[in-house]
Order: sequence, then C-alpha cells, then structure tokens
Amino acid sequence: MAGVLRSFQVTNHRFLAGPQELRPTGPRAGALPVPVTAIRGAVATGKSSLVDALAQMRDAVLHSVSGWDPYAGPVRTPHLGFADRPSEFAVTFVAEGVPYSYGFTLDQADVTAEWLHSHPHQRKRVVFERAGDRIRIGAQFDSARYGIGALVPLVRPNALLLGLAGQLHAEALTPAHRWFADRLDVVHGPGDPREIDDRLGSHLSRSAEHAARLLTLVRAADLGVEDILVPAPDPMYADYLRELDGEIAVATKEADLCLTSPAHAFELASSHGLTPAALDRELANLRAARDTLYTRMSARRGIGLGLVHTGVDTAIDVAAESTSTLALLRLLPAVLDALDIGRVLVIDDLDLHLPPAVAARLTAMFTEPDTNPRGAQLIYTTRAEPAAAGHTSAWQLHRTGSGAGELVAH
Repeated sequence: MAGVLRSFQVTNHRFLAGPQELRPTGPRAGALPVPVTAIRGAVATGKSSLVDALAQMRDAVLHSVSGWDPYAGPVRTPHLGFADRPSEFAVTFVAEGVPYSYGFTLDQADVTAEWLHSHPHQRKRVVFERAGDRIRIGAQFDSARYGIGALVPLVRPNALLLGLAGQLHAEALTPAHRWFADRLDVVHGPGDPREIDDRLGSHLSRSAEHAARLLTLVRAADLGVEDILVPAPDPMYADYLRELDGEIAVATKEADLCLTSPAHAFELASSHGLTPAALDRELANLRAARDTLYTRMSARRGIGLGLVHTGVDTAIDVAAESTSTLALLRLLPAVLDALDIGRVLVIDDLDLHLPPAVAARLTAMFTEPDTNPRGAQLIYTTRAEPAAAGHTSAWQLHRTGSGAGELVAH
C-alpha cells in the first residue's frame, strides 16, 4: 500500500524564512496527489533548502533520540537572518491506509511542540499533542493498551516522542514512524561513492531479475557502461543472504497477491493472522536486514563493484566513474526501490548531471501504471521547465525582496 505524501510545510529552514507549503496534487481544487511533482527555480531560490527540510524532518524522527546530543539543543538549520526564531515542520501522509498529520516545532533549546493526528474516515483523532513538557494522549488511545503512556516519561526535552517508537514499541505510533523509516526516501547533497557502491551492489545481488532490469536502464542511458560486476558473496555471509532473499521473495509474492486480490488478503489474515499492513512491515524489516548485511559484508571484504565499459578491458571502480555515471548509479536503486515498494522519493536536482532523455525516462516510470503499480511518488527539483501533463504537479520557487525563497503553484 503506497505511503502517499499529501502536503509538506516548513518554516524557517536554511533559505526558507517564512511558511512554505508543498502540495503534490493536480491543479484543480480537491485534486488527489499525483505521481510526479516538479519544483522549478533558478539558482539560490531555495530548491535544495526545501528538499533538505524534508530530509531533516525525517532525520529528526529517526535519530533525535539516539543521534542528537542529550545536553544540547535540537539539530536544526534556521535561516541566518532569523536564528532566534523557531523552526517548524509539518507533513500529511497516508500510512497503512490511514491519513495522518504530524509536525513539530524546534527552538534553540528544546522541542516546543509536537503533534500526531490520525484521520480515519475523514474524522480527526488526536494521537498525542505536546506543548513544552506537557503531553496529552488522545482519548481513543488508552495508555495501557497502546503503549504511548509508557514512552512519555522517557522522552527528552530535545528529542521527539515519535522517535521513541523506533526503539520502544507503541502501536499507535508505529504506522507514522514506519512511514518516515520505510516509505520516505530523500536523495540530496553530494553522493558518497562508497555508499553508492553498497546500495547498487545490494540491489544487483538480490536476484537476476533485479540485476537485469537495472542493467537495461544503465545500457539505455548510453554512457558507455556494458556490464556491472558484483563480487561473489563472502562465504561467511552467503547463506544468510540467500535465506533472506528467499524470505523476501515469498513475502513479496504474498504482498502482490494481497494487492490484487482482497479475497487472498482475507484468507491470509484468517489463516495466519497476518494483515497486509503487517506483511508490509515484515517485508520492510527483511529488506533492511538484507541491505545491512550486504553493507557489512562489503566493508569486511573491502571489494567493490566493477563497471565494464565498451572497448575497455579492465573493470573500473565506481569512485572512478564520470559525474553523469555516478549520478545515474546513485539514482537507479532509489528509483527502482520506490517503484517496487510504493515509496515517496524526493530528489534534489534530478537532471543536474543526467542527459535530458535519461532524466525524462526516470520521471516517466512513475507515471506509467506498468512500471508504478504500487502508486509511488516522485518529487524533484529542477532548473528546467517541467513537461506539462495531467499526472504531474508543478511548483515554482522565487526569490523575495528579503532574499528568502517563496514557493508558489505554477
């Protein structure tokens, strides 16, 4: 089930001083989210700041508890002209079939506000609301049953309550937390060749089908790459990887059947007590374990991928590739995983280092039902004029008189 992003709001982050809202929907009032949203703007209008804001929100949810200094203020990057003002992040999305709204406010010292609301059947339910050191749990979410009450005394003033759901189970918080962990992927900033090598290698080694699909796209890009050589698995890890691949294949088949057949989903729940949402959670856990295991194996062996170029006898390391090739190798696993899982994929400067035809092809994969059966979303920034189409949304970033960026529908 796709984790649709409905809106994102940010105030006082990097180049974005005032409140900005992105709604990846069609041009008409009340339109549903569309598969592709382009954010266009000239240099220094705040495109990267908008993508970075969504990445920072995700990082705060996933790492504020374990990654932020307990004795310092929250990690934030306010506009240089308004460093003493709070920063606010808010998002609305769909997780496990239920709409949610979540947000938080940070000042220099603490989390001053945080809230999570669910909206089943278009009716608002307060999961929790936080104001300073006071946390109110919604009446529908009994503390003993849903586990939120046990987390409240443990949350630090400079960390997020939702972030605790990643370490300590609270059923009412789990869908929202997993949306940030499993359904949102942000590609921005300079790419690290080692990380590109690890993610690409993990993707290629999953199955022959994964490798063939990715290689087809690499060859079609006409960058001179004919093949990608993946090292043989370390014997110490091979059996574990093979076992995980088998479990992922079985779970993926079941998830696909549940997606196309409500009767099969009902039968699976009746016979094994496994709902489609629970199956998706298990699949996400298996994929994460598989990627972690591959990265550890790669680090232990110190051997990376080798790219075979036309007319060149020696395979080339990923780090030695051209800027365009590195950009493509970095994006392809993220794009294909988003399409397979139904993720929201956010990319800064999608077409900066890619040939226009390649960028257009990657974008088109999100608009074609055959390549996007799970309703994945692509949100990307660009300097070029996006192609107009009914399945896309276009936004424009402008510089204001104060030098800050301002986002408007285009």
